[in-house]
Amino acid sequence: MLRLHVRSLVMSALAGALLIFVAGDALAQAQPAPPPDPWAQQPQQPNAGAYPPAAPPGAYPPGAYPPVLFAPKPPPKENSINGSPLGVLFGSYSVNYERLVGGTNGFMIEGNFSRSTGTSTVNGDSTSSKSSLYGGGVGYRWHWSGQQDSGFLGLMAGYSVGTGSGTVADAAGIQQFDLTIKAPWVVANIGRRWQWDNGINFTIRAGAGWAKYTVSSSSTDPNAQDAVKALQDLLTLIPIALDGELSLGYTF
Repeated sequence: MLRLHVRSLVMSALAGALLIFVAGDALAQAQPAPPPDPWAQQPQQPNAGAYPPAAPPGAYPPGAYPPVLFAPKPPPKENSINGSPLGVLFGSYSVNYERLVGGTNGFMIEGNFSRSTGTSTVNGDSTSSKSSLYGGGVGYRWHWSGQQDSGFLGLMAGYSVGTGSGTVADAAGIQQFDLTIKAPWVVANIGRRWQWDNGINFTIRAGAGWAKYTVSSSSTDPNAQDAVKALQDLLTLIPIALDGELSLGYTF
């Protein structure tokens, strides 16, 4: 009987100890967390304190405008080819090419050709003639606006050859003679070029300068030689060369 009583006491003690252990663990888990320390350093959040907040990729923050993009300026047109559209009407053809360097300095080469014929009758005497002129030159132009669409001052030098022949029918018979005029020349000019965005341009120029004319003929007829001398004396007295351009062209 005593043994049973002791065993009961031991079992009661073990049960009480186990109950105290479980209750203590539950109280430990249910205990509230301590209040935060106001002096402790708080972890920083991304973009904390920034204004405005960072925008996601591809978006703009409130009140901001997207950047304005400008198309790059096209490169300047440096080359120009021009020809005279009136050549078909007057039989005078001219073509030039210009290379513009640095927007201001233009270097050009030009060639020209013209042909003409004519007849006349005076007091029963008939005269017919035909002539041709060809030559070319090289030159420089200063474009004061720094582009093709600009006014310019120019200087050119070249060489021209003119040839002609004539026939005179009168009471004394028929006389034929030929004439050749050769001339190196130097001219100064001023002009203006208008250029549109599509590359079409219109150019005018005018100028004058000096030329040294040489007149000759293969005819031994005294009348022909007298005409050669008279023309040579006139051109020697007034050694003027005229220059001009009225052309339509394309820049590229």
